[in-house]
Amino acid sequence: MSPRDRLLISVSVLFLLLMAGTAGYMVIEKQSFFDSMYMTVVTLSTVGYRETFQLDAAGRLLTMAIIIVGYTVVTISIANLVSLIVGGELRSLRGQLRMKDKIAKLSGHTIVCGFGRMGSQVARDLTKEHADCVVIDRASNDKLDTRDILHVQGDATDDDVLQEAGITRANALVACLASDADNVYVTLTARGLAPNIKIIARAEQTSTEPKLERAGANAVISPQIIGANKMVGILRRPHVVDFTDMATKGVDVEVAQYQVDATSTLVGKALKDSHLRQKADVMVVAIKRRDGVQVFGPGPDEVIHDQDQLVLIGRSGMADRLERLRI
Repeated sequence: MSPRDRLLISVSVLFLLLMAGTAGYMVIEKQSFFDSMYMTVVTLSTVGYRETFQLDAAGRLLTMAIIIVGYTVVTISIANLVSLIVGGELRSLRGQLRMKDKIAKLSGHTIVCGFGRMGSQVARDLTKEHADCVVIDRASNDKLDTRDILHVQGDATDDDVLQEAGITRANALVACLASDADNVYVTLTARGLAPNIKIIARAEQTSTEPKLERAGANAVISPQIIGANKMVGILRRPHVVDFTDMATKGVDVEVAQYQVDATSTLVGKALKDSHLRQKADVMVVAIKRRDGVQVFGPGPDEVIHDQDQLVLIGRSGMADRLERLRI
């Protein structure tokens, strides 16, 4: 039984004892309801006031019973209340320590600054793809606890908070705070703490985009521009928008990227000899070379090199098929 349940039972017993004592004085001593309740409360509290009315032998026996039982019940109630308060604080403290320990062990994760509409969606999508992420938010958010998302409560523009989130070990940072000024500041701070980290920042105003880029953002996302472009796309190219929506949502069609490492069997092979279409049912739509050169719509004779990033399109579940093939 939990401390809360025990406390509720103790309080219920105390209330029943109050009612029973009041009824007992009314029956035994023939007193009014108010005087009987007052006498019961004085007896239960053990404050030492004089008797409200003269008690006979039966009344004194009742008073002694109320004192003994009431003192026991009150003591148990206080003990349960302390257990509930202290136990909750200890559980909360243990939870915070476990979370700090998990964050301290992370490497190559993504830090999401802000848990508003965009930040919560980013964290949700990263978690869905089994990618490690740590959310920084000023307010304590129950949704983060219920979704088992690692988080740090604090100001994302504070160096210590970013350090607690593992900024020096993180692979990327997403700045999606409510204020453009805060996003600029957190971008500037993060770039100073981790010069090689990838930073993606949100800009509500188009005039903020160059400021974020100068502060060190690798990419700037403007929801207004993206929304306007999609509206125009629906009006002018609805089938293209439907296709891209399917790809981004992973419905029937999936777009993914695959990095070719030195141990891959694809290194040194032309696309026509890789048999990716036959093996994994995917098509290579672009290749990004290690030196940054991008090849769109590569031909069958295009050779795959070490550290190439392949942009692939295929049926959903493509990533799992590639993983099983271990190409």
